[in-house]
Amino acid sequence: MTLAEKYAQIMDRIELTEAMRRRVLENVRGAAAEKKPIRFPNRRHWLAVAACLALLLLGALTLPKIAWGGSQEPSAETASGISECASAEELSRAVGFPVSDVTALPFAVTQTSYLNYWDQLAEIQYRGADGQSAFYRKSAGTEDNSGDYNEYPSARELTAGTVTAELRGSGERYTLACWTDGTYAYSLSLPQGADAAAWTEILAGVK
Repeated sequence: MTLAEKYAQIMDRIELTEAMRRRVLENVRGAAAEKKPIRFPNRRHWLAVAACLALLLLGALTLPKIAWGGSQEPSAETASGISECASAEELSRAVGFPVSDVTALPFAVTQTSYLNYWDQLAEIQYRGADGQSAFYRKSAGTEDNSGDYNEYPSARELTAGTVTAELRGSGERYTLACWTDGTYAYSLSLPQGADAAAWTEILAGVK
C-alpha cells in the first residue's frame, strides 16, 4: 500500500479542516524526504582489515623469542645467521673445523656459551662470578677476526708454547691477543686485562 493510499484511509475516518490537512501533508512529505538509505561498509575495507589482522597473528606466532640476559634462554637460531651450540664439539661440526675450549683462564668460569657465526667463525664466551669475561674466536684464514678496532697504546709479541701472538693493551696490562697458524686466525679478548705472565699461561693452554 502506498503512502497516498494510507493517507486516504486515515482521512476517511477523521474530520480535518483545510489548514489541518495542509499541515499533515507537509509533515508526511518532510518525513519521506528525511528518510536515508542504510549504507553497508565497503567490501574492500573489510578485506583490508582482515588482511592486517592475519599479518599480526602470523607475526605473533613466528617472531623469534630472543632474550639475551633475560629469564629465557637465547633462541637456538636467529634471523641474523648466528646460532648457539651446546658444546665445543657441536660448534666444531657447525663451522667445519676443530674448536677447543680455553683451559687456563685467570678466573673461575661459571657460564660458557658456544656461538656459530654464519658457519664461518666460532666464538666461545666465558663468564665468571665477579663479572669477569673472556671471548675466544677462531676462523679459517689469517685475517684479524677479533672485531676490535680500538687503538691500543701498548703492543708486544709473546710466544707461549706453539702460539706466537700480538698482545694489545695499555701499560703492562693487555686485553687482546691475536695470532694465526697459517691456516686459521685466532683472537682472545680479556676485557679486565692481564699482564704478560698471565697471558703466557693462558696462551700455552690454547689448542
